[in-house]
Amino acid sequence: MMVSRSHSLRPFLLSLLVVPALASKALHLFQHTHSLSPLLLALYFPTFFVLEILLFVVAWFLLNRTYGAKSAIGAAIVGLLGCITLAAASSQIGFYFVTGAEVRWNAAKSVGDDPEGRKLMLSGLKPVLCAGLFLLVLSWLLASGITSVMNNWFAAVTGAFSEESTEQLPGANQKGGSGLRRRGKQWTIIAAAVVFALWLVRPSDPYNHISGALPLSIFYALLVNPSSNVDTSSSSFPLPDLLNPVYWEAPKGHYRGWAPTNGESLETDDYPVTVPEWASPNLPRGFERWAQKSDNSEPVAALESDDEEETDDYETQYYDPVTDPLRITNLDHELFEPLQQALKEHDVPISHVVLVIMESARKDVFPFKSDSHLHQKILDSYEDDEAADEVNAKLSRLSPVAEILTGESSGFPDHEPNELVKDFWNVTSRPGMGGINVNGMLTGSTLSFKSALVNYCGVGPLPILNLFNKVKDGRANSSEDSQDRMEAIRNRKWKTMFSQSITELYDKQNVLNRKMGFNQSICREHLDNRRSKHYHSGMEAINYFGYPEVETYPYLEDVINDALETDSRLFLSHFTSTTHHPWGTPSDFDRKHYFYDDFLGTHDDMDHYLNAVRYVDHWLGKFMNLLEDTGIANETLVVFVGDHGQAFHEDSPVSGTYENGHISNFRIPVVFRHPLLPRLQVTANATTMSVVPTILDLLVNTKSLNQKDTNIALDLMNEYEGQSLIRPFQSQKNGRQAWNFGIINAGGTMLAVTSAAAPYRLVLPLTKDFEFAFSNLEKDPDEEHIINEWNLKGLLKKVKNEHGKEAAKWVQDAESIAKWWIEERKRVWNYHETV
Repeated sequence: MMVSRSHSLRPFLLSLLVVPALASKALHLFQHTHSLSPLLLALYFPTFFVLEILLFVVAWFLLNRTYGAKSAIGAAIVGLLGCITLAAASSQIGFYFVTGAEVRWNAAKSVGDDPEGRKLMLSGLKPVLCAGLFLLVLSWLLASGITSVMNNWFAAVTGAFSEESTEQLPGANQKGGSGLRRRGKQWTIIAAAVVFALWLVRPSDPYNHISGALPLSIFYALLVNPSSNVDTSSSSFPLPDLLNPVYWEAPKGHYRGWAPTNGESLETDDYPVTVPEWASPNLPRGFERWAQKSDNSEPVAALESDDEEETDDYETQYYDPVTDPLRITNLDHELFEPLQQALKEHDVPISHVVLVIMESARKDVFPFKSDSHLHQKILDSYEDDEAADEVNAKLSRLSPVAEILTGESSGFPDHEPNELVKDFWNVTSRPGMGGINVNGMLTGSTLSFKSALVNYCGVGPLPILNLFNKVKDGRANSSEDSQDRMEAIRNRKWKTMFSQSITELYDKQNVLNRKMGFNQSICREHLDNRRSKHYHSGMEAINYFGYPEVETYPYLEDVINDALETDSRLFLSHFTSTTHHPWGTPSDFDRKHYFYDDFLGTHDDMDHYLNAVRYVDHWLGKFMNLLEDTGIANETLVVFVGDHGQAFHEDSPVSGTYENGHISNFRIPVVFRHPLLPRLQVTANATTMSVVPTILDLLVNTKSLNQKDTNIALDLMNEYEGQSLIRPFQSQKNGRQAWNFGIINAGGTMLAVTSAAAPYRLVLPLTKDFEFAFSNLEKDPDEEHIINEWNLKGLLKKVKNEHGKEAAKWVQDAESIAKWWIEERKRVWNYHETV
């Protein structure tokens, strides 16, 4: 009986391996059909299944051993491989159903290693389970058929016997069996020879990637780092003519000059390497470059100790703006004229700085605008004008707070944003005032924490504020006199606080925050602590990371009041998270349908997202009103910046930010809000690398720093790659372009490249699993007609044919600059690959 049961189980074990593996390959091929020539796809089609066939043959032999221990071990191995393949194929299908993208197993392992990351993965469990159940049933139904086919093939080719010595395989005893075996062998040999020849002559890219087979691709991804598609072995700058000494710039004041030397250190009489006078003992962490010993002097500063300081055998490298071939500064230009005039007419005190980073904040919803690409997609889902009028009425109320913050009109008729927010935000700024809104901004990374590094640090430290504190003697006294009061404010010490309503444990965000210089934080772990001041039962989690932002309100109020009571200056960073997948909102929130509610739920994700946008817009209004209620609104600079955008199926074939280079993942809002600053609309094709230099520039020019801090800020402003956004942005200089680079989630696989001097955009693959992508944002701002190619040569040919020689030349420059930039980032960040 045991033998019979084992024998009946083996066809199912074989089918459990075959069906999911072939389903995975079918999906894999489907996802790449758009990028392959139909002729070449047909020609090389047999080669795509070589690994699967070899795997199935091995599995068949393992299942057809004589009974006993070897047979049981063989069945166990095939069963284990089948279960792994079933789970992996189900994950692939489920992931594709949700995002339209492919699973990258090495990235999945990285996320799965994090306890909070596993919650993220489990959020998509339903489609995975449905796919798994379907494949399981299909494997059961096809088990006998698959086994019969393989048995007959082996019988025809080898005449082999089955595991029962008294019974040959089907076909082995047929009339004319020897002829059948002979023909079977001949055709098998011919087919194998043809496939082998095609395998040898086909290009490695992308066909090696397409030929990957489950579960082998999982084992390979987990054991081997993905191979690079980019040769970055040369560290020489690819456009040396732009570095001619005739273009060099002499030092002047706090500006150290520009004399690029392909990354080599430079110290001459004209460009001396000096230690600034503020580099006193006990510098905060992050200022190591100013603690270094010069050639003829002893170290001038000792760094604070760090319990987690790591040492290695490599020489520490730092970013040097003097020798950076790409750096273009605009600090030698005057402030925008309206800003100059306003600063002459009245004081604009900045006692506190608040940096609000908004999760998945697309620029086209901050604010949502009539006649935008997204607006048209919504209208297209309706069939009659009456329904369109109704949805327009709802859309006009989607983002009134964003309209006020940016000064941009939504464009809907009969619409007054101040009336829409009066119940929760008492707006006190006068008409024509409110600060600087920047259009054209791009994120430096579509992964939140990498984006945070760009927003907070650039290539320098957020502990700038700790440095300001180091040079102060103590707490300043308050005064009623306006002049004395401003002087007192300038001499106060800074407190740094980070707040969010979600966990800070995901991807070690708590460690990152501390390293960047935050002294305190509010997060889900704090909200969940029963000893917390404002803990209460019944808090409603809206996603796998935590709670709605409103749960932080009483804590933020305490933080502000504490700063006022202790005469401290506050640097508060607040992260909004409701607009993160799965875009949940509190149960009592009045959800709206914006897209037509079809049976298939085609637009459900975007609908959820737009509701989350409306919720966060309301929250931002309440947050701004908190500044009003605590009396600090008129002396607080509030910077609003998106961490990245968010692509949906309405934008591109692939939704989400994961390994998706679409432009909708990159366009973000950036606003510098202050009620006493004039309303300015600025256009700058730049990344958020410019946020910190702009904050420093505003602090200096509003005279919100004392003399010591001002000198430090002026020095540090000239250390950043980014330009200041309150001065005319320089898109090019002496042939050099202001290049922008964007790291695509999760990093290490693709890099987005743009230039402020051209409308073109390149997505560069860093591994062999991805294609090159080119777009002309001037002609195709929403990237509906992207040019894809698996190699640079093919891409250049297509770009030249469709967009001309100038565009093709730009692609060549962008590709070479990006390769150099990758190696330069490794050097600057002291990244050393381990073997």
